[in-house]
Amino acid sequence: MLQDHNRLPSFADMCNQMSTTLNRYSSHNLMDIANLSLMNRIDSKFLLPIDSILHVLEACKTCYSLLKIDGVSVFQYDNIYFDTKDLIFYNNHHNRKLNRHKVRHRHYEDVGSSYLEVKFKNNKGRTIKKRQISQRDEKIALSSSFEFLKNNGITWTDSLIPAQKIGYQRISFANEVQKERLTLDLNISFANILEKTPSDNKFTLTKFYIAELKQEKIDRESPFFRLMREMNIRSQGFSKYCMGHALTNKNIKSNRFKSNLIKINTGA
Repeated sequence: MLQDHNRLPSFADMCNQMSTTLNRYSSHNLMDIANLSLMNRIDSKFLLPIDSILHVLEACKTCYSLLKIDGVSVFQYDNIYFDTKDLIFYNNHHNRKLNRHKVRHRHYEDVGSSYLEVKFKNNKGRTIKKRQISQRDEKIALSSSFEFLKNNGITWTDSLIPAQKIGYQRISFANEVQKERLTLDLNISFANILEKTPSDNKFTLTKFYIAELKQEKIDRESPFFRLMREMNIRSQGFSKYCMGHALTNKNIKSNRFKSNLIKINTGA
């Protein structure tokens, strides 16, 4: 039986419930999937109710292996997204501009490494990611990487400032036969660091989690696509960066994300 959304367990309690299932997975490390980086890929995203997580983990264990590093399988991700003061990256996405970019600093808390990344969504719907190892401090990482940014299509580097802080716990899976990767992002927290409003500039996604299926090309016969059909859940656009702004900045245009906002705010 599905849990009552109003009586959801804490993330710590949920981790305890998930650990038994995760321990039954076969596992891999980063070297095992070095040829499955999928830096040029098709992304399919799913907004799932948190009370489905145990069912999804159970259903996926025969088709996917679990990323483990030094015994850890639930990893903390800390991201800082950059934008201009007038939010050119956000508005390009909201206005459905093709061939658009995002720039972020990502820190992997559990392994202690940081990267500066440029994500490019082209007019074929493909996501192309470029990254370089960077300093832990995001401002130093940005200021020392102008050449990298310019080489990857960001020509207004001097105008970039930190705009959104997003943290979450991620569980990562791989299916080498299908040539795909699957991630589940839980307990996603958004903080608007562009607008210095004191009260409503933060939001934590507690009733839902995000599944992202990364493929070389779209394959709806993927085990995860089949599972989603069985659960009657369709893929949908969900940019963490854009949703973070839509949830924490009431003064920006967000009508494109209305269906996601209604779902998140009603919990249904």
